[in-house]
Amino acid sequence: MKAIGLDVGFGWTKVCVMEENTDPSYLKFPSWIAYHSNTPISELEIVVADGKEYVVGYDAKHEQKRIILSDINDLINYYPVIEKYVLTKLKITGDYSIVTGLPPLYKDLANKLTRYNVKVIPQGLGIWLDVKDDIKADESMIVDIGFNTVDYLIVADNIKKKGATITKLGVERLVELFRDTLPQELEYLRQSSFQKLMLVFEKGYAIFEGEKILLEKYKEKAIEHYNEIVMSRLKNELGGAIEEIEMIVIAGGGAYYMKNLRKAGVYIPQNPELSQARGYAKLCLSSIHSWQI
Repeated sequence: MKAIGLDVGFGWTKVCVMEENTDPSYLKFPSWIAYHSNTPISELEIVVADGKEYVVGYDAKHEQKRIILSDINDLINYYPVIEKYVLTKLKITGDYSIVTGLPPLYKDLANKLTRYNVKVIPQGLGIWLDVKDDIKADESMIVDIGFNTVDYLIVADNIKKKGATITKLGVERLVELFRDTLPQELEYLRQSSFQKLMLVFEKGYAIFEGEKILLEKYKEKAIEHYNEIVMSRLKNELGGAIEEIEMIVIAGGGAYYMKNLRKAGVYIPQNPELSQARGYAKLCLSSIHSWQI
């Protein structure tokens, strides 16, 4: 049986596929969806869901009728399109099982996803399932920095103790800070679509009229400011626990930008943006059945 961990986010979708005695395989693509339009030349990868044709991932930028995933309901409604794209892209047929997740804040919406025959657990828990054998801590706090949200989850003695979601504090906020640091002479970048700006931020440079414009100093300034904001909010939410808890695990796409969280007891898994999907897939292959949302 193929075990599929499907971590669907507002910015990116990450996939991990595992089978017994084989190395895991991964897929990562932007969570972009658009309606497909017919043109004389078109070699885009088309997904058919509920009788409609969609284009998903990088190819969606070539379509005009784009769908904006603006809230959790959009993410849930278009989940079948993303799942269909993953199964088609990876040529997965036969016997497989899928685990996905929702932010703790939206746990009451899990039944809207389970109707698609997937197992749903709290986001953050996938990360803990991925790293628990490596960190061997009695009590851990998982901080999952996604595109839109920061989820935190405290796990002690294999029990979910406390968890919550902080909205509008994910990497999206970091990119907004980056936009704000850009000088007036780069106004054309400030006015760019968010999708374009996100890619520019990740690369640390932009190409304009054939010239490469370095943006690392603006990127570093935004990262510094973002760290201060995230730490301040976590301390406000958790008080002294941020210093007292045995191990803090930082994962998700935003993990690359967190620095100097505290002196010790901080763990960042390998390829942290894939950790959640990896943990979901591990759950598929395990005998654990008590982690439902």
